[in-house]
Amino acid sequence: MTDDEVNALYTAYTQCLTANGWTKATSDTNPAGTAKAVAACVSKNPLPPWELDASNPHAGDFVHAVVQCLRGKGVKYVDEVPPQEGRYAWSFGGANNDSASIDKGMQLSPECEKEVAAKGIGR
Repeated sequence: MTDDEVNALYTAYTQCLTANGWTKATSDTNPAGTAKAVAACVSKNPLPPWELDASNPHAGDFVHAVVQCLRGKGVKYVDEVPPQEGRYAWSFGGANNDSASIDKGMQLSPECEKEVAAKGIGR
């Protein structure tokens, strides 16, 4: 999917949440209201890419391979993140929020994702 297509899906989801009473300002102060809005909009919430989807039994392998690729390309602080909200991820910067690792990791992530996906990892 293109970035525009992904953004359109998230825009529709956010619009649904808003129509059901959710706002950024009240998301922390009204957990019951947030839960109600999320439940009402579950069908609009975009699924993560299959390679990152926690329901994919190979998603952890994909994330591990991407992290290894990033480390191999010189990203010093990059770690696998346990699945949250139905998706796997990785994080940059480590405990000290190393800006060089964040910048380099953000720049190289798409390249490593493509390399790992081309090997068939995560399918």
